[in-house]
Amino acid sequence: MQINEILSRLDRTEGRFPHDAVRESIVRREEMTPALLGILEEVSQDPLPFMREDRMAHIFAMYLLAQFRETRAYPLLVRIFSVPGETVHDLAGEIITEDLDRILASVSNGDIGGITSLAEDTRVDEYVRAAAMGGLLALVAWGLRSRDEIMAYFDHLFEIFEPEPPMIWNGLASACARLWPEEVKDKIRRAYEEGCIESGYIGWEDIEDALARGKDASLRSLSEEYRMISDVEEEIGGWACFHQTRATSARHAAQSLQPTPGKAALRPGAATKVGRNDPCPCGSGKKFKKCCGR
Repeated sequence: MQINEILSRLDRTEGRFPHDAVRESIVRREEMTPALLGILEEVSQDPLPFMREDRMAHIFAMYLLAQFRETRAYPLLVRIFSVPGETVHDLAGEIITEDLDRILASVSNGDIGGITSLAEDTRVDEYVRAAAMGGLLALVAWGLRSRDEIMAYFDHLFEIFEPEPPMIWNGLASACARLWPEEVKDKIRRAYEEGCIESGYIGWEDIEDALARGKDASLRSLSEEYRMISDVEEEIGGWACFHQTRATSARHAAQSLQPTPGKAALRPGAATKVGRNDPCPCGSGKKFKKCCGR
């Protein structure tokens, strides 16, 4: 199979997971890496052509390069996800809330510069910024950065953050809770009192539970939660778009979530429709984020 043919199969999947193309990409890693980096370079220059529903090459490039631990992908991904506004959601969808943290960490080789630039940039989408904070957790889980170093950075964020979108404060509080928030508990409490953190996302009782759990138990839990991206097929092979029957269910679910006349349409996955952790409306029994929410 020629490189161009592999890329074509990755880009136009026609509702089926391209097992052969993915496996060939892994076997021919040295040949494929420059081509995959080229795709991300194209996206960073002009993401619009990749926002069509039938384009998947950039998605496979992100996951394959993460599996390859390709550090040259790191600045490209930072550039792609630094685009202001919600454009990135049309480009990457649920990847932002589900896997962007681990993708960034996988290609960073422990370098936090790009990740922290995303977390601190007020022009960047709030969900991307929260994912960047999650990427720092992944580095701790994988032993590439120390817990104390990253907690000190989170402590710094409490000092520099101005009025921010809710997801920024939610993500910061959640990240601190996963690391054991002893050093910043007073700052988290103050953020609750000032209405910065949404208790529906993470409540003060969750912070108390994290404090009671202790540092060692928190770090063990973190290691279990964050695994390296090492198998693209396992990571995304179950997505609804690669299974015709589930894709049909996804379309039906999407139709059932259309706004009623007189109500404004919202971005797919918004909390006022179906929560990411709610049961999927397609009836699969899985959470929405793991099923049609993909």
